[in-house]
Amino acid sequence: MNQALEKLLPLSFRNYVSNIRVYQYYKGYLSYRNQYKGKSKTIFVVGSPEHDNLGDHAITYAQMNFLRKAFPDYTLIEIVANRLMHNMRCLELYSTPDDIFVLQGGGNFGIEYFREEEVRRKIISEFPNNKIIVFPQTIYFGDTELGRAEFKKTQDLYGSHKDLTLVAREATSYEIMKAGFRNNDVLLTPDIVMSLDLTDPPKERKGALLCIRADKESIFSDQDKASIQNYSSKHFSQITTTDTCILRPVSLEDRDHELNTLWNQFKEAEVVITDRLHGMIFAAITSTPCIALGNYNYKVVGSYEWIKHLGYVKFTNDLNRIPELIEELRQIEHPRYNNEFSARHYNQIIQSMSDSLNEPSASSIVTA
Repeated sequence: MNQALEKLLPLSFRNYVSNIRVYQYYKGYLSYRNQYKGKSKTIFVVGSPEHDNLGDHAITYAQMNFLRKAFPDYTLIEIVANRLMHNMRCLELYSTPDDIFVLQGGGNFGIEYFREEEVRRKIISEFPNNKIIVFPQTIYFGDTELGRAEFKKTQDLYGSHKDLTLVAREATSYEIMKAGFRNNDVLLTPDIVMSLDLTDPPKERKGALLCIRADKESIFSDQDKASIQNYSSKHFSQITTTDTCILRPVSLEDRDHELNTLWNQFKEAEVVITDRLHGMIFAAITSTPCIALGNYNYKVVGSYEWIKHLGYVKFTNDLNRIPELIEELRQIEHPRYNNEFSARHYNQIIQSMSDSLNEPSASSIVTA
């Protein structure tokens, strides 16, 4: 079908057409690969989004970038979360035990975003003989009857897999995973988006950018948000608002465009104020001075520990500190992101995947 025409069709039908196309591609590729007795090596990247959260899209973008560099001899096949069931039969027929499954990183390891947990459970249960690795995640099931029950189900299933590695993206999640998944390997690395460096090309900076969440993870009242706006307006004549959730679905084809549009907003700001985890990370990787605010769990403050050495990203739970932090940040000349700190941590992921391949370790990651 002509792609221009396809974009005019309802999203549900476009997804149907895309599901057919993706299935045919997987089937054709994997059938061809099997004719040559598995000589073509494959990494399946499973659980990527088509929803509106560009933080999750940035994770997929960074994962694919990371894997291409670390495993240049492997074919990468991305499987979107809401298309998994359309492609399960193909995976069952044509994948081999030598293939690796990479499960999407993020902040959805728990019951808050349960569809993603169901995707992980499906892959882990259906492919007991494959190497599976969950990319850097925050775990949060909550201390409720439902949370405890689902955590127990996850523990039992994950613990029964013979080659499953879990990667935590901050220390609290690491401790929970180490204690709760004793039969699995557990690693600790930064969020995979920190592997990117998007400083160049630089842009002219002007004003403040407010990236404050409006969903269930927000802890700020309308009065709190008004205070953030007022503090900012006293220091900057230009105030721009944005969010990492853009209130419309984002297809694979549109991912790069939407991400670059948002990243350019960050690169054009003098200071970012955000309670979004990826608002803070986007500021870091674009070398943008930032005030990061806490949310309802430990993922922002925990991830801040990886980048607090940068100096141009500040964390606080006290909104009254915003004016003084703005003044501190405006004194910093030419902040510059350097992602070399993260490479040695990510090399744990490469080593874990390489061990299961029964071959020499893949390339150490070259961050970019």
